[in-house]
Amino acid sequence: PRKGALSSLLRLKGFAWLAPWGSRQGIAALAGTQFTLKPGSPWYASMKREHWPPDLKEDILKDWHTEYGDRRTELVCIGRDLDHAAALSELEKCLLT
Repeated sequence: PRKGALSSLLRLKGFAWLAPWGSRQGIAALAGTQFTLKPGSPWYASMKREHWPPDLKEDILKDWHTEYGDRRTELVCIGRDLDHAAALSELEKCLLT
């Protein structure tokens, strides 16, 4: 069982920018005690713009960061009586940037 601020976390899903996979998303999923983390799609920042899907360019650039491009972490957390501030604080300790 998990301890601390994340002990009441029941479900997590999303994508993350992970140090070992600089050019690919990390796809994270947690259901109960089963956690998976696997490589996902390439970040558009790691591709030449001419290889981007033409119909998605506007959406890609909407959240574009000048230094990091589209690399980011977005996780959805579901828990019972989850202290959101404490859980966020614990997850932010994992950030490199």
